[in-house]
Parts: sequence; structure tokens; C-alpha cells
Amino acid sequence: MKKLTFIAAAAVATVATPAFAQDMGDADNGGLFVGAVGGYDTVQLEDTLSGEDADDQGVLYGVTAGFDIDTGRTIIGIEGEVTDTTISDDVGDAGLDIYGGLRLGYEMDDNDIIYIKGGYTNVDIEGFDNLEGVRVGAGFEHNFGVFIGRLEYRYSNYNIEDVLGDGLNGNRHQVAATIGAKF
Repeated sequence: MKKLTFIAAAAVATVATPAFAQDMGDADNGGLFVGAVGGYDTVQLEDTLSGEDADDQGVLYGVTAGFDIDTGRTIIGIEGEVTDTTISDDVGDAGLDIYGGLRLGYEMDDNDIIYIKGGYTNVDIEGFDNLEGVRVGAGFEHNFGVFIGRLEYRYSNYNIEDVLGDGLNGNRHQVAATIGAKF
């Protein structure tokens, strides 16, 4: 009887082990996240009437937080970000940039996500009213367990013509890296 019980238990364990291992391998990429952002920042201004333009580059730094919902292979998220930059020459002192938006991702595997994002951005330019605009971007996220790493490109376009005058156009390009944690 003991032998039969042992064989039955071994058979159940053998069948259940692959299912258990599969469940343990499935990462949940949803939940709250916070992180530090750093990267390359460039602001471009163009006067379409005179044909003159100005641009400046600097370092981007700040914080981000958000919440992702893991729906299987798709990630749907909301995020916010506050960043600053070292840019302060040709295009004025570009101050705090506040961003809020949505993120839509695809799980390539348990630890890797590619995503697109879009939302509202508001930047403080010294001596002028705040500029409002739209940001779009795309990126890659790797899950290291509790920690995450992201690399993304983002493009922002602002209402510079409304604030600074006719014929002015402005945009911003950024390549940003994020190191954070998921809860």
C-alpha cells in the first residue's frame, strides 16, 4: 500500500511540476512603478517667417511614476513625469517639464516589453508663459524582477506660436533611460 501511495504521489508531482514551473515563470508586468529618468535633450525653435532657427542640447533628469495593467500580452498604463534640463542658452532657460499620458505595450516575453506612449506636456520657459504641447514616444522595457529598465525616444511639440508670436515653431527630441522599481 505504501508503494502504491508513493507511486501515485510521484505521478501527480511529475504531472504538476511543469504546470507549476510555468506559473512561476510568468511575470506580472502590471502594478505601480516609480523611477529616475536621465538622458539627452534637444530643443529646436524655428522662425518660419525669417528662416532663422536656434537649437540647444542638454541633459535631461527627473522622476516618473505610473500604473500598468497587464492584460496578458498587452500592457495598458498611465504615467506622469517631472523633469528638468541643463538647457539654458540659445533657446532660453527651459525649466520644469510636466508630462502626463498613456502607455500601450506588447509583452515580447515575460521580461521584455515594447511600447508606445502619448500625452500632454507643459514646460516652463523662463520669461514667458508656460508652453503646452503633445508628446509621443516609443520604447523598450526590461523587467529585472522588482527592478525595471527602460530606453525610449520621445518627441514633443509645443504651442510656441500662440505664446511667442506668429511664425514660430518649436519641438523637443529626447532619448531617455529610466531605472525604477515595480510594486
